[in-house]
Amino acid sequence: MLKSSIIAALAIPLASVAVAQTADVSGYTNIDDIAVIGSDDNKIGEVETVLVDEAGMPVAVVIEVNDGFLDLGDSDVVVQMDALTWEDGRYKTTMTAEAMGELPKWDD
Repeated sequence: MLKSSIIAALAIPLASVAVAQTADVSGYTNIDDIAVIGSDDNKIGEVETVLVDEAGMPVAVVIEVNDGFLDLGDSDVVVQMDALTWEDGRYKTTMTAEAMGELPKWDD
């Protein structure tokens, strides 16, 4: 009985810490397939996946870069969130399609 009480007493503060560090990022699942516009105002690609850190905060996105015909040969690259701005219902970057193609590849 005493052992159970001690375990319960230790678990309560730990549970509240875990809740405090968890963020609600459910809205980020809705950005799938949102256009990404490059520095020349042309569509580079679209968001495929949101990457989060240990605390559940978004830090990067995987963007499918349109570099193939009929989506054949398109590549998925990792772009840091701070390289994107939100404008007019789409993401914009100062990068070109060529520069984005040089970013780390994402292979799911």
